[in-house]
Amino acid sequence: MPKKPKKNSITLARKKSPKIARLGKNDKPKKSANRAEKNPRRPSESELEKKITVTNRQGKESPHLINLKNPNQNLLADNFGLEKPAAAPRTSRLSLSQPLKISRPRPKKTKKIGVDFIARNKKLLGQLSLISLFGLIFRPLKKLTAEKPILPSTTPTGELPANIEDIFAKPNYFEFFRLYIPRDWYKKVAIFALIATILVLPLQAFTYYQGLDESRDQILLLTDEAIENLRLGQQAVTAFDLDTANLQFNQAKDNFALAQREINALNFITEEIIKLLPGQDQSIAAGLALLRAGEMIAAAGQVLVNGGQQLLAAKDLNDYYQSLSSFKADLNSAIDQFSQAKKEIETVKPGDLPPEHRETFTKVINSLPTVEKGLSDLYLINSALLKILGDTQWQRYLLIFLNNNELRGGGGFMGSFGIIDIDRGQIKNLEIPGGGTYDLQGQLTTKVISPEPLHLINSRWEFQDANWWPDFPTTAKKIQWFYRNANGPSVDGVVAITSTLMERLLEIFGPIQMPDYGREITSENFVAETQKIVELEYDKEKNRPKQFIADLAPKLLTKIFNPSEEQAKKLLAVLQQALNEKQLLVYFNDNQIEAVIDDFGWSGRLKQTDGDYLAVVQTNIAGGKTDGVIKETIAHQAEIQEDGSIINTVKLTRRHTGIPGENIFTGVQNNSYVRFYVPLGSILIEASGFKKPAEELFEPPKPDYQVDADLIAVETNRLKDEKTGTDIYQENGKTVFGNWLQLKAGEIGEAVIKYRLPFSLSLEGQNTFYYSLLAQKQAGSLGSELKSYLKLNSRLKPLAKFPADLPSDENGVGFNAALSTDQFYGVALISD
Repeated sequence: MPKKPKKNSITLARKKSPKIARLGKNDKPKKSANRAEKNPRRPSESELEKKITVTNRQGKESPHLINLKNPNQNLLADNFGLEKPAAAPRTSRLSLSQPLKISRPRPKKTKKIGVDFIARNKKLLGQLSLISLFGLIFRPLKKLTAEKPILPSTTPTGELPANIEDIFAKPNYFEFFRLYIPRDWYKKVAIFALIATILVLPLQAFTYYQGLDESRDQILLLTDEAIENLRLGQQAVTAFDLDTANLQFNQAKDNFALAQREINALNFITEEIIKLLPGQDQSIAAGLALLRAGEMIAAAGQVLVNGGQQLLAAKDLNDYYQSLSSFKADLNSAIDQFSQAKKEIETVKPGDLPPEHRETFTKVINSLPTVEKGLSDLYLINSALLKILGDTQWQRYLLIFLNNNELRGGGGFMGSFGIIDIDRGQIKNLEIPGGGTYDLQGQLTTKVISPEPLHLINSRWEFQDANWWPDFPTTAKKIQWFYRNANGPSVDGVVAITSTLMERLLEIFGPIQMPDYGREITSENFVAETQKIVELEYDKEKNRPKQFIADLAPKLLTKIFNPSEEQAKKLLAVLQQALNEKQLLVYFNDNQIEAVIDDFGWSGRLKQTDGDYLAVVQTNIAGGKTDGVIKETIAHQAEIQEDGSIINTVKLTRRHTGIPGENIFTGVQNNSYVRFYVPLGSILIEASGFKKPAEELFEPPKPDYQVDADLIAVETNRLKDEKTGTDIYQENGKTVFGNWLQLKAGEIGEAVIKYRLPFSLSLEGQNTFYYSLLAQKQAGSLGSELKSYLKLNSRLKPLAKFPADLPSDENGVGFNAALSTDQFYGVALISD
């Protein structure tokens, strides 16, 4: 450490700073351990080497580093992977024009499907000599902290020489922690930085450029594996294999992170140095953005899978509620991750990527809105489920058990019902009256006239017949109306379960032991045993025919709310199928929840369409439990006339497979009031094959019965076609044709209606047209066979079809499907 000069001397003697000797190729500079100890702010050389040295993924030192601290320490052999000349003299120079021998093994070549964001445009940065460059860079500089040299007192002219310091002049140095720093230190630093920028960075860039070519295969391999992990994870989620999905998303995240680390391992200034190379800026920026986006998407997928696993691992309804609450926070995190990933992806332009990857990238860009909507929908569903489970306020629901072997417009006959109270995921109360829906007969204060077809059994409209309309929201509101008018409390919604769904639930959670009834209930015998008990074997004195349902339901619900992991997976699949097939019907008074349910097509609402529409709705009135043994075919034909108008013909064929006298529930005559819902404004042309029960069988309304206001509001413009006896009216934006069918066990019956659609294909001034049919399934139905045929006129030919594989001939286009769910098809037409 230099000594401080004495103040009483006229001049300050300075010692000449010894010049730093030029280091030879194999010389090593001596380490100054004492200085490092005395000046703790300055790290030792070994610490600097540790900071500069970066290891690659396998733990080996990266071959792409220049050790600015120790440039002569095996520089060429260790840092550049070059072989030393066998007997090269110290003064020899190694030119870059010599072939480079890379000692690091290249990764195994694989098929590359990732984003190649490191181009192969290898342009040398000039024939530079490494030795001459280092000679310029490390030219000996004076030590800023050297002691002041002793100089002559005067110049030949008698003046103080320039290197003699006047103690009365302003000092040209300042003291910093007992070190004397020249005041023009920044100029020296600036000169050094300029030299480093001009000489070091291009050389650094060149060596990195070599390393990039070697790391390129490793990066592509990692991104390829990550992309494959994402694909396999998505497939696993679709199959409800969340363990595999979690593993794949984890591996995708790790591979993206390793690829990012491979880039970062080149150096902390890699991105900036790469930009010095011609043609690299956009490709590198695009690649790094996609790597970051991929890692975030994988993380978001992992968050969603973890939330899904918690839901499946729920042991009871309370656990399920808690999992939903946690999942809401997970969804927020996933949506945030995806939003950030989307921003990263949107910064990339297809032109920034190699040509072979642009098409795939464009598909990714186009899929972003769909994924974003999917996450948003999932968040809405999760929030709706939390509300349903009493997240902010406890909820009360009417639970309706429907026997769809006796079809009604709203799914089946309402034999039993219950009240269920849920508060923050816990069932607080469950009541199922033993007398079923008939328990409310004596409590119903209002007396309103039932829909006319129901007069066959009762001209007074009561709770058990409330599910009249096929539009379930309309029916659910009427069910609540009857319940309130029977002195029942207000409820927050209606949940209807058909016998078919009960059978599917028993497949998962059965059998259930019912010792009081001497039976074991399974999915195979549920319907038959239940009908025998509630219709024949119940205690006539107590008159509680539905007590069996009241005893069975709690046992089944207990199992449903305490599923195993495997049962939970099956339960989710069964519930989704039941919602799609309208074997599970739900309605909520909360408009936001109902909007979410309706958006997924689970509300049981009659849908609106600009094209053709058809729904065939059966209402079994005093026809036994026969709908489960009736096979139904709906043959629909739309014939385009020469003037562009369309005439539809619908032939309904029903085959009663019950055996007379063998079963008192299925071997009897089926009486059905069938309604055809068609586009609003359709005009009936003819109807045949229908047969109404004898008029004397219908019960006339009593004088004190009132007209039901809802019935008048829903069914408007009612009239009767005198020729065919067909009822014609409008309901929920549709025209309805209604008439009767009677079918004995073992018989086959056919009925036909023909009508003109309210729209036509105008052939004036255009030559392309579009026809479509939306066919809706009746709630509770086991599924009809639908056969539709679009018959073209002589001037029209099909141009495009949806689905694309629709069969066609020279006369038209056909469509066949099982009407277990709603069906749709469309045809684009061209005129000659």
